Amino acid sequence: MKKLLIAVFTLLTCNVFAQDSQKNGTIFKEHPYITVVNNSMASFLKQDWDGMAKLYSDTVKFYDPSSAKPVNLEAAKKGWVDVYNGWEQITVTKQGYPDGLQYDKDPFTVQSWWTISAVNKKTKKTAKVYMVQFDEFNKDGKIAREISYYDETPFIEASKEAAK
Repeated sequence: MKKLLIAVFTLLTCNVFAQDSQKNGTIFKEHPYITVVNNSMASFLKQDWDGMAKLYSDTVKFYDPSSAKPVNLEAAKKGWVDVYNGWEQITVTKQGYPDGLQYDKDPFTVQSWWTISAVNKKTKKTAKVYMVQFDEFNKDGKIAREISYYDETPFIEASKEAAK
């Protein structure tokens, strides 16, 4: 029995070491598409909607927790304006550095992390959220899909009027 256990253990060990590593792509710390994402956020803070829109494809789809379904560029532009209509002292701080993910069979994607803070114009309450964003690029170097994940609760709470 002891010899059988040693043989099985040896076979399992050899099997583990015999497996090959496989690459699925490359991760970039610096890349022109990372610059596009940084420019997008800078344009948002400057309220340069036309400059920001030029970074996206005409068929871009935006996904985030505030929308039940993806929105197109025109709806996103309206949303950008609405943010500034309802909020002030808006700051966006990059956390760490974005990663450019060049997968073997998928679109180039930039993954970035942000902290967003804003003061509601009506209630004067501050909301602070942490967001991770994924921007996928098309062959023309334009953002073709943007997926944002964050908890909406701080924005909802900061928008509530005090009970009278």
